[in-house]
Amino acid sequence: MNPASKLQYGDRFGDEVKKIARSALSVASVSSEAEVASARYARWFSGETGEPEPMATSAKKFRLITANMAVADVIAATKENLFVLGDDASELFASKLPTGHRMRKAIRSSILPNVPYLGTCKFGEVVTGRGQDDLAVTQMFIANFEGDLDTTAGGVNLYKTRSRDFDQMFFGLHLILDRNGNFLSFNHELGDNGVAFKTKDITTALYNIASASTGLSMEALQARAAASKKAMK
Repeated sequence: MNPASKLQYGDRFGDEVKKIARSALSVASVSSEAEVASARYARWFSGETGEPEPMATSAKKFRLITANMAVADVIAATKENLFVLGDDASELFASKLPTGHRMRKAIRSSILPNVPYLGTCKFGEVVTGRGQDDLAVTQMFIANFEGDLDTTAGGVNLYKTRSRDFDQMFFGLHLILDRNGNFLSFNHELGDNGVAFKTKDITTALYNIASASTGLSMEALQARAAASKKAMK
């Protein structure tokens, strides 16, 4: 791997990014851990970690991260790369959903607080209900890490990373939005305290998204898929 493509912290990025590295990576020796994170970042964003679709289709479109980039530029590049990943995820899932599905494309990327190389991207949403002043929506996301979701604090500290390694997971959230699309709350009456699904398996994600976007049960969708496969034999 070309050393210039590594994401490096330490003296190269100055005091501010050192603080981010210390809090984000929780290390005693920032430089040594940063080298590990650098290599993992480069491998993940260049598609060298064996990740399944849509990672494989996105890798060639990612913006290069170089060693001399300021932390603000690292953040911007990560958000751009996650946007690409979300856009490809939306296209991939939409192409495999049943005819008449109601998922609409909605792309928005964001990074985790104080972790400039980890983040998520919303790639789709389904409006499931309309009130006088609000909307019930199920939104779908892809992330470049693995973790847990905690909706109890109303969106604060939503993501609980299991490690600082790069990974790929899909998840859906049941939300209540105002008429302008602004977040009001999680719909704790649906899913697991507002979490529609969370998985690393792309097929499981597809079935969950298909169920949310068609109103059909998982069992009904699986039965349809089995019947279709049988008819093709």
